[in-house]
Amino acid sequence: MTDQWRQIRQSIARARGDLDHLIALEGEKSERGQDALGLAETLRDAGRLSEALDWVRKGGPRAHSTLCDFLDDEDESDSPAVRQALLEADILKRLDRREEARGILWDRFRDTLAPPILRAHLRALPDFEDVAAEEQAMAVALDHPVPLTALRFFLDWKRRDLAAREVIAHRGAWSGSDWHILPAIAEALEADQPLAATLLYRVLLDDILARARSKAYPHGAKYLQILDRLGPASDADPARPPEIEIHATYRTGLKANHGRKSGFWGLVEGRVTREPEVSFIGRRPLWRES
Repeated sequence: MTDQWRQIRQSIARARGDLDHLIALEGEKSERGQDALGLAETLRDAGRLSEALDWVRKGGPRAHSTLCDFLDDEDESDSPAVRQALLEADILKRLDRREEARGILWDRFRDTLAPPILRAHLRALPDFEDVAAEEQAMAVALDHPVPLTALRFFLDWKRRDLAAREVIAHRGAWSGSDWHILPAIAEALEADQPLAATLLYRVLLDDILARARSKAYPHGAKYLQILDRLGPASDADPARPPEIEIHATYRTGLKANHGRKSGFWGLVEGRVTREPEVSFIGRRPLWRES
């Protein structure tokens, strides 16, 4: 009730333009419960820039950090970390502290690899400096310690060549447990970067078979069909490291290691047209294919 009453009082203060009262009420909240960014935006729009800068920096950038869902449909600008960086840079620009604003954007981009921050940084640069700065940003992304973050950035930035380079360079970092992420990435790379797509589809298929995840066998069969299609281009890719098997060798290995998984091979060969069902006779399950 106390929080609800405070929110009502803040709404009244905001409607009346009583920013001092609004600030006082915000200060009564716990640090975790404060809407520092919202208040900073309000103060910025009212021209109270120094106070806005204090609030946007309240708790530091880490206080506003959050992990973005990979390849979701939401605007990354809604991420608290991105919103905080863009807002702080905008306030500094209005204070005519442009060099400091550019520094904020660059530092936060190196941490997050968020495309909206890089776009804002490039827009803030003097004429003819943006091309070199963009290339520098690509180098920073290639050296980022979290390959998945770098991969997401390259895909968002429409640099599938660098996304493929990231996949190949960090081929041991990908895991089939990321089944909710990797298929979309592999699909995005199929047309232009068949070797990178092949590596990701192999990771997914290997995980399904190694764990005997029968419910995922239809997905695995689809991945193998794609691998069959990508095989010639993937094998011929000059970027293929010698330790990465050609498709025929990989397929032979699948048969040798997982040849007894009849449910999977039935789907691959068309003998099974849907996922195996399980029936129970007493306490023992009886698997049947249809």
